[in-house]
Amino acid sequence: MKRNSQTIFAYLLLTIAVLAVLALLCAGVLLIATLATAPDAPTEAPPTDTEPDMPSSLTPEEVTLAETPDAGMAYIDQLIFFGESTTSHLRSRGVLTGGRDTQQVWDDSSSGTKTLSSKLLSETIDYPKTGEKLTIAEAVEREKPAYIVLSFGLNNISGFIANKSLYVNNYSRLIRAIQEASPDTRIILQSVYPVTLDCSAWKENGATVSEYTRTLNEWLPEIAASFENVRFVDTASVLTDDEGCLISSYDFNGDGIHLTTSAYEQILLYLRTHAWQ
Repeated sequence: MKRNSQTIFAYLLLTIAVLAVLALLCAGVLLIATLATAPDAPTEAPPTDTEPDMPSSLTPEEVTLAETPDAGMAYIDQLIFFGESTTSHLRSRGVLTGGRDTQQVWDDSSSGTKTLSSKLLSETIDYPKTGEKLTIAEAVEREKPAYIVLSFGLNNISGFIANKSLYVNNYSRLIRAIQEASPDTRIILQSVYPVTLDCSAWKENGATVSEYTRTLNEWLPEIAASFENVRFVDTASVLTDDEGCLISSYDFNGDGIHLTTSAYEQILLYLRTHAWQ
């Protein structure tokens, strides 16, 4: 009798174990079926290279500053300049109020130039009024300038010509950063200056690089027209010879790029007589 009881108990344990295994198998099948029919989990959208802008109500032609009566140095004194080395040299040529001590040129004293790259917004300038290292957005937020004149394109011009969206998107990011920091600041995009015919700073000759600058200068009014409170000014036109290159007498040191004091005087005169008021 005792042996029979043990046998029955063993069968019961075996039955319970078999039932437990079957239950686990059924649960696994249900889980697999559920996962197979469930919709994919939402994924984060990849970051876009640009953000939608508020389009200007003006056309590219209308955002191009037209000739005006001479607004004088009172107008020039309201401008802040930010750009490449040809912008930084406004200080060293002494053509702005304050001469070489002017506070109107924003740059990095260690390099003397900036490039319109994806890193530009995180780079710093030496804020003239305090000497602090500030990003362009921080400086604009601090200063709240009436106008800021931007000049970019020669640095990495071959890359921009090969990829228009690189130029447009990087410029758009810069404009947005300035507008977010100081919505009332008027932004002026300055045309890209030509180089001399014999300039050898690029693998392309001077005529080709100057042609590149003209292409960028066709894009700039389009960029300006995609924003409110942005204008384009074609200062390069006063520096250009009949072949579309930089007038040789405006070449400061023979590199075909950097400008003489006389060239900057012509640029400022053009700004005065194509004022945004």
